[in-house]
Amino acid sequence: MIDAYLDESGVHDGAAMCVIAGYFGGKGQFRKFERDWNKVLSKFRFKIEDFHATELLKTHDYEQMLKALAGTIALHGKIHPVSFGIVVADFNSFSLAQRRFFTGATLSKGKLVTTGCPNKPYFVPFQLCMKSVTDYAPVGGRADFFFGLDRPFAGYAKELFKQMKSRSREDSDWKTKDRLGEPSFPLASQTPQLQAADLLVHLTYHHMLERHEAQDWKVQPSGLLRHCLRNLRSRDDHAFQSKECLAQTLELLRKAAGAEWMDELGQPPGN
Repeated sequence: MIDAYLDESGVHDGAAMCVIAGYFGGKGQFRKFERDWNKVLSKFRFKIEDFHATELLKTHDYEQMLKALAGTIALHGKIHPVSFGIVVADFNSFSLAQRRFFTGATLSKGKLVTTGCPNKPYFVPFQLCMKSVTDYAPVGGRADFFFGLDRPFAGYAKELFKQMKSRSREDSDWKTKDRLGEPSFPLASQTPQLQAADLLVHLTYHHMLERHEAQDWKVQPSGLLRHCLRNLRSRDDHAFQSKECLAQTLELLRKAAGAEWMDELGQPPGN
């Protein structure tokens, strides 16, 4: 059994990037982490219910506290980060059928038989997060997921879990889907694990925005983000989806299932 706590950034209209990020680990490890997180907040006389990363990162007033919290995350070596982002404009450059497929529509006998969510790019990194975490769940075990009840993403998460559990995608390479547990929705204002996810997702979001604007994806994380990513199990767990990545997904499907499957989806943009 493992738990994962996730948060989102960039799901608002007009966002250039969309990111899903958080941490996963054993229940016992998270209990230790919760104790240490609360100790740091107490040291800085900061109320747990007032923690909102997006506001704290706008000012230098809480710089030392955020460094201490990031250091606490780094010290817990058995709690691991996971984050996936997508370039929204790249996602939108694909056809309606392709976007339906990327966001969960089912292909059966070469035809899309469910709708997917072609106008919601966050479905792409969300599914990648689910797959990445369940891959780490032990055989016979499962991964349960926690999202903030007081965040807009709670509604998205419910919808996504319902879709993922109800469909059987014959084109899927998700070998550990049977380890997908259940979603829960505690209050982020009372849950240190979700506050850590909140910090990670906003740091990742701004880092990806900077890389995207500079068109330089080789820039490595630094500062607070580097500390928050210290216990990354694989570089593949901190990644983004660009036009090239999405096009590769279609190409792999073509090779695996045959060209006739592409009659419904068509060619990637630019081909």
